[in-house]
Amino acid sequence: MKNLNEKKDGLGPRKIALLILNRYFKTKKSLKDIINHYLGHYRLSGLDRRFIFNIAKGTVRYFLKIDFILSLFSDKKIKDIDFAVLNILRMGVYQHVYMDKVPSYSAVDECVKLAKKEVSLPASKFVNAVMRRVSSVSDLKSLLEEKLTKSVKKDTDKIGIRYSYPGWLVKYWLDRYGRKKTILICSSLNENPHVYLKFNKEKISKKELGKEMDIVPPKDNLLLDNMLESAVEVSSVQDISETDIYKKGLVSVQDLSSQMAVEYFLKPLKNEKVLDVCAAPGGKTAYIAELVGNGGEVFSVDISREKLKILKSNLERLNIRNVRVMEADAKEQDFIEKSQDMGGKGNSKSKDMQDGYAGYFDKILIDAPCSAFGTISKNPDVKYNKSMDDIIRLSKESYRMMVSCERYLKAGGRLVFYTCTLSPLESQQVIGRFLEYFKKKYAIEKLDVPDKLISALDLMKDNINTDKGTCMEIMPYYFKSESGFICSLIKISSAT
Repeated sequence: MKNLNEKKDGLGPRKIALLILNRYFKTKKSLKDIINHYLGHYRLSGLDRRFIFNIAKGTVRYFLKIDFILSLFSDKKIKDIDFAVLNILRMGVYQHVYMDKVPSYSAVDECVKLAKKEVSLPASKFVNAVMRRVSSVSDLKSLLEEKLTKSVKKDTDKIGIRYSYPGWLVKYWLDRYGRKKTILICSSLNENPHVYLKFNKEKISKKELGKEMDIVPPKDNLLLDNMLESAVEVSSVQDISETDIYKKGLVSVQDLSSQMAVEYFLKPLKNEKVLDVCAAPGGKTAYIAELVGNGGEVFSVDISREKLKILKSNLERLNIRNVRVMEADAKEQDFIEKSQDMGGKGNSKSKDMQDGYAGYFDKILIDAPCSAFGTISKNPDVKYNKSMDDIIRLSKESYRMMVSCERYLKAGGRLVFYTCTLSPLESQQVIGRFLEYFKKKYAIEKLDVPDKLISALDLMKDNINTDKGTCMEIMPYYFKSESGFICSLIKISSAT
């Protein structure tokens, strides 16, 4: 295996970062997958891994703004700059503007060396000229604002460049949330996310966990202090899969909004039967299984066989035995009966019964397919890889999924609809369409937000966004965590 730290390989951390950026901007495939591919392919020190990770993600996060900056200092138009040279410049500007620990002269010098080695001598001279112009400006932020004011007319475009978001997405949020909240959303989602673990408090205490992990003190986070007792914030989860506590199934990486959706909206009880749809990689399935206990039963459904393999692996690691894993397209009617069983605890209902699994489940969780805008802080490429057409398609898919799941819920049961996005078309409007179709058969459960949660949100200087007390949007600035939408429906009648 190659060692990137060896000069004979010619592959230093910046070269790896460049390879990642070249692959991403060429293919527009998942940045996370591309980074994991390169970091997993070579032996790297922890310091180099973090450096590469920060440059790759940070450059993609801000590349629209970076390109605007480059346009102010380059004699060539962005579209005319050599592909690799442009990515070297993007890396350089990111280091200069956002990485305080990297001296400007070092960012310039390393970019020039990289261009000379990977492209050509003329390319290195061009990179040197542009980077020196950029680094020579004493107040780049003020210059940027001045140029934005003079050359960009639409406020939508100004916000888009300032925070590096596509104009259509900025407008979409402006129409929904207004200017002040949209800017707060954009700014918050550009910050590195806080990282949370869920631990099994029956097997390990928070104090014991603190001996194994670098736990961040909760401070004013009332949610962690008093509500999600099995959640902790940690400084990093890098290489957590190599730790004993992870291998022994004592902890899982799980965001706060996911934990809240299960514990405070789905509210699984002992011995209940629960259907988890779009379940892979299985974080919420595992939490549900833990809450219903060995006397309960969980059906975990996903359309991706590869993701279900990861789900099964996670369940095995956590020693969870009360889950049946099923490969199925939940958008299809009777998807459970049509499913490919991938193993798990046997169920008590015979598939050859006339009504199949109609009315079988006490509760259903639909983690709906969505644009995932709520995850931008950890997956910055998400904000560039969707369009309004995608949002419309995903909204239709989620609605079909809800309709397909409906027959499996018993009268009096609870259906929880969850998305990890900030998109009314994919969230509120899906709920509205479902309720309109089923008329008086379903009712939105009045949102009983615990006082402790309201107190925590008030600390963020923002009124809780609950859509008249029925649904909840978790904003990224509440806990510097993944955003999401949660709505709970009660089936009040089994009649069609």
